[in-house]
Amino acid sequence: MLHFKLNKRERRVCLSVLCVYLLTSAHHIYGAWLYDTPWRTHIAYQGFTWLLLSYLILWIFINWRKRILKWTFVVIAGFFFVGAIGFYEGAYNHVLKNLLYLGGLPVDTLHIMYPPPKYLLPNDWAFEISGVLTFFVSLWCLKEMIQWVKST
Repeated sequence: MLHFKLNKRERRVCLSVLCVYLLTSAHHIYGAWLYDTPWRTHIAYQGFTWLLLSYLILWIFINWRKRILKWTFVVIAGFFFVGAIGFYEGAYNHVLKNLLYLGGLPVDTLHIMYPPPKYLLPNDWAFEISGVLTFFVSLWCLKEMIQWVKST
């Protein structure tokens, strides 16, 4: 019989992935509104697809307990929610950019690393803080994935 009864580790993995998705979606939708750049909303749609795919694979794993399904979930959810969102979007696009900006790196150098108009120098703290938070929430997601893998 197929079911979706999650143990504690599975619930924590699902919650952490969901939190990364919700935070980055809110961050990008806010950025789209703030900067009048509707293309930023793409992450909410693409992220929802990755979220559904990740949850589907986890559900199949819970019902069939095949090792390949566990690792497929880790690769897919880890690639998007930890790698693309956490390390690229959160760490590079926000943590590093803000540290360099606040550290006084010349604007010309920042524009080479973060070319306009796709990237903007920090000018809205709510946008920047929510971007930085995506990195830290994705680290929590990574921790939960590692603990889940060790426990299964």
